[in-house]
Amino acid sequence: MPRESRPLPETAKCTRCRMRAVIALPSHHANFCEDCFRVFFRRAVLRAMKKFPIKADEPILVAVSGGKDSLAAWAVLQDLGYRTQGVHLNLGIPGFSEASEEAVAAFAGKRNLPWVGYSLQGLIGYSIPEIGRQVRRPVCSVCGMIKRRLLNRITIREGLRVVATGHNLDDEAGRLLGNLVRNRREYIEKQSPYLPSAHPRLPEKIKPLYRVSADEIRAFCRVEGIAYLEGACPLSRGATSHMFQEALDMLEGKMPGTKRDFLFAYLDARPAPKAVDDFGTCDRCGEPCYGTRCSMCTLLERLRHPGYENPPLDKGSASSE
Repeated sequence: MPRESRPLPETAKCTRCRMRAVIALPSHHANFCEDCFRVFFRRAVLRAMKKFPIKADEPILVAVSGGKDSLAAWAVLQDLGYRTQGVHLNLGIPGFSEASEEAVAAFAGKRNLPWVGYSLQGLIGYSIPEIGRQVRRPVCSVCGMIKRRLLNRITIREGLRVVATGHNLDDEAGRLLGNLVRNRREYIEKQSPYLPSAHPRLPEKIKPLYRVSADEIRAFCRVEGIAYLEGACPLSRGATSHMFQEALDMLEGKMPGTKRDFLFAYLDARPAPKAVDDFGTCDRCGEPCYGTRCSMCTLLERLRHPGYENPPLDKGSASSE
C-alpha cells in the first residue's frame, strides 16, 4: 500500500498550518492538509526547476504518457507559470496505448492545454509489440531507446529546445542503484535530472519531478483531481529496474528518507553535467549519434533485414535521456 494512502488519526496536525493533516510524508517527518501539501509539492518542483539553467520564458515540451508522473509534471509546470506543450507517442500496444492517449486527451481538454500526438507506426513503420517479437533484446530497453530518440526529433520538429519527462525520485534512485550494482560507469556519469544540449539537433532534457516520490505524486494527483491511467505497461513485466526500486522500497519502509539521501548524496557530489562534443552524424538519417550509425537506423535495418550483420548500437545510446 502506498504510504500516502494510510489514514492519519483525527488528531494529526498539519506541519505547516496546524490544521488537521490528511497526508503523511514519513521521509520528510511531516504531515500536511491538502492545501499545504499542494504548496509543498509545487515548491519541490520549483526547487528542481531552479537548478536547471533554462530561461523562465523558455517553452517546454512535456512528454506525456497518460500516467500519473507525466500528467503531474505537466500540471505543476503549468501551475508554476511555464509555457508548455504536451506530446504523446502512441506505441501501438493494444488496449494500453488507446487508454493512454484517451487519458492525455481528457487531461489536456479539461485544462485547455495544447498537445500533439504521434504514432510509432506512423513514424517508423512498426509498433512496439512488432519490434518486441523480432529483436533479441529486452523490449523495455528497445522501447526506451526509441522513445528517447524520437522525443529528440519531435522536440526539434515542434520548434522547441527543452523537453521534460516525468521521471521521479523513485525512478532516479532505482536507476542509480542498478547502474552502481552493474558498475555501468559510463551511464552513472551521465545520470542527471538535467542534460544540456550536446548538438544543435538535440534538446535540453529536464526531469522536474526528480525531488518528489511516486507516493507524493499519487497524493498530488488525488488532491488535484487528475485522472490518470493506472497500472504498468503490460510489456514491462520482469523489468530489472522494477527489482531495484523494490529493494529501495524495502529500505524506505524501514528507514524513511533512504531514497532521497541515496540519490541526493550522489547528485550533490558529482560535477555539473557538461555537453559533450564528440557526436558524429548518422550515415543513414543524418541525426547526431556516437560513431557513424545511430541506434534507430541500426534497429530498423535489423527489422527490415533479419539476420543482416549490422554495426553495434552507438555507444551510450541507452543512457542518453
